[in-house]
Amino acid sequence: MGKLFYVLVISIIALAGLTFAYMNSQAVEIRYLSFDGEIPLSILLLITLIFGVLIGMTGNAVSLLKSRRNLTRMKRELKNYKIS
Repeated sequence: MGKLFYVLVISIIALAGLTFAYMNSQAVEIRYLSFDGEIPLSILLLITLIFGVLIGMTGNAVSLLKSRRNLTRMKRELKNYKIS
């Protein structure tokens, strides 16, 4: 039952993505630094989404590393406290 639900949800998301890409295929003009050209709107939005996810993951990774370092330090302090 769970696997069927998972496949159904993924299929609905994929179908929504495909219809969105099909309905937003018009080209938009982009000028950024030395790049000047046209790209389909759906591709531009996908690139923007990917950059946003990467930025979010980077921020999350920095926070996670700080938390792990803090946890390691606290475990070391606790171990020293138990020994004393």
